[in-house]
Amino acid sequence: MKKIAVTLSLLAVAAGAFAQGSVSMNNTTTTLFRTNAVGAGSTAGSAVSSAGGPFIYEVLTAPSTVTTVDSSLQALLSGPWSDTGLTGNNTGLAGRESGASTSVANWAVGQTNSFIIVGWSANEGSTWATVAAKLQGATLSGGVWNGGGFTSPGFLGATVVSFSQAGGVVGSTTIPTPSLFGSGASAQGNPITTPTDLFYVNVPEPTSFALAGLGIAAGLILRRRK
Repeated sequence: MKKIAVTLSLLAVAAGAFAQGSVSMNNTTTTLFRTNAVGAGSTAGSAVSSAGGPFIYEVLTAPSTVTTVDSSLQALLSGPWSDTGLTGNNTGLAGRESGASTSVANWAVGQTNSFIIVGWSANEGSTWATVAAKLQGATLSGGVWNGGGFTSPGFLGATVVSFSQAGGVVGSTTIPTPSLFGSGASAQGNPITTPTDLFYVNVPEPTSFALAGLGIAAGLILRRRK
């Protein structure tokens, strides 16, 4: 009987360890999201609904051994990065965002993971899966996104990679829900402490596509004549 009780107790602890953890993705006045279109000959400013927005934000996670991603974010499109399912939206305050919940998939209670938060203009897609498909093959050069499958002008960017321990309850122990943004390191990890730029998505105008089509047609005609 004692063996059965011990077994059940261990199973309960194990279940808690693999349960969804919790984190807060609400940013602060010192960690604003900014729309940076300087590379496209325009200006930079705080991310707001009236300028390239509204915006959507998604928390992605990876093992704590992952500490960087490439500037064009292609590493986020496959393992070991995974989607936590935690989504946020811009608030009425310029550059601010918040999430409706704190539960995160693929990030167990008490587990220390790396994380990154991706932000994009809502007209590029309502889910990370949609935007990730468009991001495939895109490059960030000179502060402007080129290539990929983007279909409308907008903005896209991501925070730096940082790490944190997820909150929640394990047995009789309650681990606080950490904030992914802050002013400095804490006992649970290292939050994001700097602003984040969302860069301009370069989509050729219809006239550009037309000129490109004329160029291809002219090339084919010349080849046939040869």
